[in-house]
Amino acid sequence: MKAIGINYRNAGVPVRGKLSFGPDERAALRGKLGASVIICTCGRTEIYFTEADTETVTKLLAEKAGSGISEYLLAYENEGAMRHLFRVASGIDSMIIGEDEILRQVREAFGEAADSGSTDFELNTVFQAAITAAKRVKTETALSKTPASAATIAANEAAKLGADVNVLMIGASGQIGGSTLRNLLPHANVHITQTARAHKAGTMQYEGVRTVPYDSRYELMNDADCIISATASPHFTVTADRLKAALKTGKPRLLIDLAVPPDIERTVTEIAGIRLIGIDDLAELAKRGNELRLSAAEQAETIISEELDGLLKKLAFHAFLPKMETAGKAVSALTFDKMIYRLRDGLDSSQFAAVLNVFAGME
Repeated sequence: MKAIGINYRNAGVPVRGKLSFGPDERAALRGKLGASVIICTCGRTEIYFTEADTETVTKLLAEKAGSGISEYLLAYENEGAMRHLFRVASGIDSMIIGEDEILRQVREAFGEAADSGSTDFELNTVFQAAITAAKRVKTETALSKTPASAATIAANEAAKLGADVNVLMIGASGQIGGSTLRNLLPHANVHITQTARAHKAGTMQYEGVRTVPYDSRYELMNDADCIISATASPHFTVTADRLKAALKTGKPRLLIDLAVPPDIERTVTEIAGIRLIGIDDLAELAKRGNELRLSAAEQAETIISEELDGLLKKLAFHAFLPKMETAGKAVSALTFDKMIYRLRDGLDSSQFAAVLNVFAGME
């Protein structure tokens, strides 16, 4: 298996936005690549594949984002690709260490590919093993004791604004937007209005949450203390000119943009009283929590190594199965001494020592 992509470590939101694939685009790309899984979140876009070569994948990504995208791409192969996926699924490689959204996103990306017939034995086995490892990390380490994500941090930032906070939520029908809204609900001081497009299915109705048409969003911005946007729109949901025209009072307002590419025009910060937090800004807000999670992350790395070792054995055994009968006949023709010498000559020192230990334990 191979993997290639970009993430928050080496590419900012403007670059990551160039590789933001919608469902139809992901399906079309998988059709060109053969067996493949595409993970596309606010923090990363990564493609895991077994049939195509890295050069082909790079060219396809450059067709969407321009040739300059190649300098941001990170590539992994074989065990390196598998370990990277394990770390991603477990939240160890996330902007917010141990975040509680990424496992669902990995599972859904795999499910989308599997349902479309875009996976093979290796991808199925590797992704199932990565999900199993991530579940162990969640249950056996302290990472799950202090869950965090962009959604939880955004909700907490909004709730800290005062005794009565009016929040306008744009994009609540999406994954991140919906999660953010659910994280806002327990805060008794927060009053939520969500927008809904007339043609968009999937907007959930919650007690105490007002739902208004998306097209009327600017009419509500003057009363809002916080505006959160998390859509998959290719266009701005909040522009500086229209926001400025909509505001009648100069009270402080917090705008939180959880979208990649961005939903909110950057120049809104030129309007008096406006503070803007983007998806990458959340990394700084999460830094203290990350420090508390570092010891748990070390535990998680141990779990990942254990689960990865089991996966590699399973894949090696699967590859050996077609040769088992022939190999069995060849081995049966050897004396034990000759077999030991064959193993000695074909294995490195650590592998040979491990085999000898297995035989020694059979006494």
